Amino acid sequence: MRVTELYKYSNQLNGSLEDLDILDITPATHQLRDNLYNLEELSKSIWKIGLLQPIVVRTNSSNNFEVVAGNRRLSACKKLGWRKIACHLVELDDKQAFEASIIENVQRNTLNPVEEGLAFRKYINEYGWGSVSELAEKLSKSTSYVCKRVKLTELPTDVVDLISKSEISASTGEELLPIVDKDTQSKLTEIIHERQLSSRMVRKLVKTLGTNKSNEDLIYHFTDTNENEKVHKIFDKMIISLRLLIKRLATIIETVDDKWIFYDILMQHKIILHQQIDLLIKQKRKYKKYSRILIGYQPSLYT
Repeated sequence: MRVTELYKYSNQLNGSLEDLDILDITPATHQLRDNLYNLEELSKSIWKIGLLQPIVVRTNSSNNFEVVAGNRRLSACKKLGWRKIACHLVELDDKQAFEASIIENVQRNTLNPVEEGLAFRKYINEYGWGSVSELAEKLSKSTSYVCKRVKLTELPTDVVDLISKSEISASTGEELLPIVDKDTQSKLTEIIHERQLSSRMVRKLVKTLGTNKSNEDLIYHFTDTNENEKVHKIFDKMIISLRLLIKRLATIIETVDDKWIFYDILMQHKIILHQQIDLLIKQKRKYKKYSRILIGYQPSLYT
């Protein structure tokens, strides 16, 4: 990604390319992330193939330079003992610098969903630099995208932590947003994480929670419901396997219809397989009926 492409939204960012002393460069005043992840990996990459893209810096009040975009690259080069680093030097105020930093990181996909949300929230709420729609336009994203990212940061701390670590997806976190009670969000997330529920299943459960008075019981019952669906699929797979076996057996029987001993033996096995299928179907119905009685049948969870 060329720097000129990155900042084409503004005609103020011409700047110049300079090799600057690393000791004269300070980290960005408005950091987008607290942690510089995978710094060791980045350092090794730069050591092997060099710095492919210069960092972006601006002058500050101390007549030094401040990072606009490229804090991780700067730290990695410091780790390697570099004395100078290639920089794209531009003149920006605080708002423009923060915008440039957000745009670069969003385009390069270097922020996780929570970090994006925190950055968007700082821009809109803490610094008051623009509305949701204004920021969305600068990022070439929808207003819905920006809103949902900000709302992710309002989820309970344990939920936010799991999303940051990619242990549950951002889309799953978004499905939890309609739930008002924070404690319910946390309990549900614990189950989602443990059972590895899909976003579709979470959406279905959240919808049911909205109309059910005994929410806490339903949350724990849903774990059983999810297990029931898995068991039903196992029954189906066994039944299908036996039916395929019967078809293959029927083909063999056709080749030995003149050898009555083999024909009789194979027909007996075919009858036994049909009986096994009937038995599995009965057991599946029995299990389904029992599980509904045990946990309380919720139609919206089964359909």
